[in-house]
Amino acid sequence: MQMSLKLPSFLRRKKGEAVSEVEKPEVKVESEFPKIAGAELKKHVGKHVAVVEGKIAASAGTARRALTMAKRKHSGKEITLRYVGSERLLIPCRCLSKTKT
Repeated sequence: MQMSLKLPSFLRRKKGEAVSEVEKPEVKVESEFPKIAGAELKKHVGKHVAVVEGKIAASAGTARRALTMAKRKHSGKEITLRYVGSERLLIPCRCLSKTKT
């Protein structure tokens, strides 16, 4: 037995009607991370940090929590989120070693 699904009339297109293109929102992607001192980064290894004006404003286990903490302190300013990983997260690769094989 086949079951047919009827769409509501406001979702149906009329014959000959063109399909309209939906505009996608512009996404801002930064290729460079803000420069932060190495000593300051060592305190936040394995955490998400929110950076405001080149300084760490908040750090937390999740990006959402870091963002909400930073918004409370620095509302209206541009906030950049970043994850501070440890060297243990990097995958060793022979292609980056200096010795010839």
